[in-house]
Amino acid sequence: MTSQKKLPQVIFEQMPLEQETEMIMGFLDEDWSDVIIKKFPQLLMIKSIKTEEEKRKTIKNEITNIRQELGPKMDDGLLLVKDNWEKVEKNTLEALAEIIQTDYPKRDITAYISINPICPRFLNKWSFSVPPDHKNPNKTIAHEISHFLFFKKLKEEFPEIERGKYESPHKEWVLSEILAVIILCDNRLIKALNIPKYYGYYPKHQELKINGELLSKSLENLYDDMVIKKKNFTEFIKKSLELLKDLK
Repeated sequence: MTSQKKLPQVIFEQMPLEQETEMIMGFLDEDWSDVIIKKFPQLLMIKSIKTEEEKRKTIKNEITNIRQELGPKMDDGLLLVKDNWEKVEKNTLEALAEIIQTDYPKRDITAYISINPICPRFLNKWSFSVPPDHKNPNKTIAHEISHFLFFKKLKEEFPEIERGKYESPHKEWVLSEILAVIILCDNRLIKALNIPKYYGYYPKHQELKINGELLSKSLENLYDDMVIKKKNFTEFIKKSLELLKDLK
């Protein structure tokens, strides 16, 4: 990694209603819908609506109602999340860049406050969402920023990999999600964020095996060797991608 000249700033904003509507609408058509409906059961009826236009209109109205019910909690949550992050921002951003061995581009990062409990990231915009009542927002923010830096590094070192493979369900996406958890268990991040070590993988990723071995454990061992001991993140990516070739 070259000498880090300037760190980005994380800008906190309320997610625009139209954008939040499209985001929620997309997730309600995916496996993640159960997570959203568990928190907001009133959205269950969306699945029975036939037309896209009516779905969009209904979701928009429901989000508006939810925001109104939350009232000042949306703005108060934004301020609390922002205040907590600013206490750890500099050390966390520096640690992530050091680990992934790449610098930040000349752009800021946008953290949208949203009712969405899933916290998706948007690579092209370097933005993500986080709910106003999140129990550990700093960990989520660091997790999402690790994705931005990982895919930046991936593009730099392996430009032949198509951009479309950065998303679910491709193996590059699986690697990024497992790796984000491993990175947050790196002592540099544990110290910066003041969090306990916890390998909180998605359940479906926790179960993945290659040649009878848990993929997550294989990647943890590879990370210890390539990143912690040898400080070679590029080689870690290379060997990880080779390993994932056998993932069914």
